[in-house]
Amino acid sequence: MKPKNARTMSLRWACARACSVAASLWAVSPMASSASVPWMPSLASRHAIELLVDDGGLALTTTQWPLPREAVQRALDTLPEELPPALDSARALVRAELRAQESSRVGLTLRQRKDALPGYGDDAMPGSSLQLRGGEYEDAHLALQAGGRLDAVADSNRPHATARLDDSAVVAEAFGIQAQAWAHRSWWGPGWQSALPLSNNPPALDGIGLQRAEALPSEAPWLSWVGPWNTDFFVARTEGEAPGPGSNALLSGWRMTARPMPLLEVGLTRMVQFGGTGHPETLGSFARAVVGSHANAQTVAAQSRDSGNGLAGVDLRLRCPFGVRCAGYAQVMGEDDRKHLPFKYLETVGVEAWSSDGSMRFWLEASEVGCRDTWRKRTTPGCAYNNYAYPDGFTASNRWLGASVGADGKLLTFGWIDSDWDSSVRIDYGHVGSHVGTFGTPFEPVVPGRPMWALSARRSWHLGSTTLTPEFDWTRVEWSGGFQVSSRLGLEMSTQLDDLGVGSPSRLATALAAPANPTTDRLLTAAALIGASALFDRAANSYAYEHHREPSLKVMRQLGATLPYAEFGLAATTWLTRRGSPDGEVALASVEAGVSSVVLAEGLKVAVDRSRPYEGRGAADFGHERRSDSSFPSVHTALAWSVVTPFAQRYDAPWLYGLAALVNVGRVADHQHWLSDTAAGAILGYVVGSWFGQRANDAPGTSLMLVPHAVVLATAF
Repeated sequence: MKPKNARTMSLRWACARACSVAASLWAVSPMASSASVPWMPSLASRHAIELLVDDGGLALTTTQWPLPREAVQRALDTLPEELPPALDSARALVRAELRAQESSRVGLTLRQRKDALPGYGDDAMPGSSLQLRGGEYEDAHLALQAGGRLDAVADSNRPHATARLDDSAVVAEAFGIQAQAWAHRSWWGPGWQSALPLSNNPPALDGIGLQRAEALPSEAPWLSWVGPWNTDFFVARTEGEAPGPGSNALLSGWRMTARPMPLLEVGLTRMVQFGGTGHPETLGSFARAVVGSHANAQTVAAQSRDSGNGLAGVDLRLRCPFGVRCAGYAQVMGEDDRKHLPFKYLETVGVEAWSSDGSMRFWLEASEVGCRDTWRKRTTPGCAYNNYAYPDGFTASNRWLGASVGADGKLLTFGWIDSDWDSSVRIDYGHVGSHVGTFGTPFEPVVPGRPMWALSARRSWHLGSTTLTPEFDWTRVEWSGGFQVSSRLGLEMSTQLDDLGVGSPSRLATALAAPANPTTDRLLTAAALIGASALFDRAANSYAYEHHREPSLKVMRQLGATLPYAEFGLAATTWLTRRGSPDGEVALASVEAGVSSVVLAEGLKVAVDRSRPYEGRGAADFGHERRSDSSFPSVHTALAWSVVTPFAQRYDAPWLYGLAALVNVGRVADHQHWLSDTAAGAILGYVVGSWFGQRANDAPGTSLMLVPHAVVLATAF
């Protein structure tokens, strides 16, 4: 047996080789990539994508989600213009979902607060929720999207809401690599019911990472054998665990998927849980966790040097040859390593088939979430998703990060998808290992080690851009006293914001800035927007407080503090270098708007005198000595919005508003402002920026600017 040091060095060399391969692959990525936000298809769209891959030769991977939206779009563009009807319908469905990603959307979910067995495409969180997602704003190398979610919570007999930044992303692209901060769910694996390393069972993780911007084959001939491929690396912080050793740990994941042959797709995954309360959070501790140094130690002395908890494994998806419409897949993850290979296996295997017209898919899947030393031995209880250094298990917000059936669970699932009816049905039979969905403080069912039956059904109706999806979930668990039966009904509703009439973003923007609108109408619109945002002041502040250690919010705080001044500096530089040109006039309007909005915001601060969140007096506290340092409105957001608005309107670049919205997020995340403070600053900046931008368009050479104690008017003759 090798000495411990030799074993560690071998693992480090293996990690270095893997990193070198990934770097080489990135280096030869296509240079024509552009930034786009992560996109995860619905159940029907994933079925359509797999149909296009298997029967139409689409150059895309199917077992790793999300992928960059533009990567999927570019893969679709490589298909022939003329396709058989079934494949053409599948392509149209996917393209429609990709277009919908660009639009703002609001959703409402009404359901009982009971847990179920979520699979791919399900909203796994129990209880009702409200979702809001802005449209995607993108440029050649920058993409932005803002989203949020409120989940109803009723713990401690005190109803309240938990806020999350679901479906938010900031993406910068260079040389085919996307550097991104995001809040989203993931699905890493070929299964439809279970993904062992990372699934949609927990709430959206907030993380930062790197991802290849493409999924097409590499251009280098010596790497063309890899076929379509993508790789993703991230670091995120888990949340929601009770305070104690290992709570609020960091989670890192790396996955690479490739299709080296038309019928075969291969995925490699490495997950690491490290840091948290009582554990170091340094680059050294992360490196030790990646290579598994002192992992799963057996002695007290060795446990003090344990680097963290980890999973690693491989999955395959093989399409049936000779045109037979079927495929088989398997995923194996190791809870430990032996001789530098995964050990103590968790497994998922399945088969799937689809109809000749492409409208239906049937699948049968078996998962065993228990540690198996060899294929012949029984599983070891209390091993899967567990580690002595992390008593809360492989979880986030007390929910399993991987398979929803939970540690030591066994599940056999038959599923059916009908894309014509946009419906799905799943029937499950298995054994509850610990708790379904959650690690502790569970909902229903709660009886470990007992046989379980489950049924899930969904059906969607599309009325224009509005979607209605009734849902039904039922579980029955046997126990010594009989049966525990849980039924859950729900309804998911969503629609595009631009279809809400007077409440749509475009209508609100017109109401705020259109010169023809009466001043009274503008003031009423602004007051309504600020009042609506004030309803979420406490929820947003609570979210920022509870997630203040997350890497993505740290980035947002820095952006919120520095981005407005960077925008103003760029606008001033553009004016100085392009004076006399149309671009210079727009830049001058931007500078004038920025100075004027700051002066107006400072005046409002003195008049309103609202307490800041970090002072601990509450959102409704007004009137204290430090009047110039009051919270309402946010000067940073007023400056950011006023500077970008003339450019956004002149050059038809709405993504610039997304850039300004990052300042709103950053100021709330830094506990400097309430959400309504940033909304007021954004409205003030937008109105002032629109006024100056309109003057630059209508009367070049004329400028008006508010400065302390004066109004400056300059006109060129």
